[in-house]
Amino acid sequence: MTQEAIIRALQNGPLTSYQMENLTGIPRTSIVAACKKLHHKKQLTYEKIRMGRSWISRYTLEPHMIVATEAANDAPLNKLNPFDIRNAKGIFTKAEYAVMNSQARRLLGKPFTEEITNNQFI
Repeated sequence: MTQEAIIRALQNGPLTSYQMENLTGIPRTSIVAACKKLHHKKQLTYEKIRMGRSWISRYTLEPHMIVATEAANDAPLNKLNPFDIRNAKGIFTKAEYAVMNSQARRLLGKPFTEEITNNQFI
């Protein structure tokens, strides 16, 4: 079940374990274990990327695992599919993100270098 959810999540492109945890709701430890099994079966690849001060893995499906369907932009938009990147949106409004950013700046007492944003404007 976990491997099927990971394969469905990775159909639209590479994702980190944090992003897959947010998409699927599966704990990150289960995702990493399933990805390790899929890597040994040569169904996905991974690469180490730098995020902040730590290194994390970004997983990508092998080309033979990607389901060849019509182009994503040509397909009708299905609002119920959580794995479709076109359905991605933040849980707060743009104004609420601005308020959170100003509060973080005020609480830290210095200029906040990484702005708190929606990060879903695609």
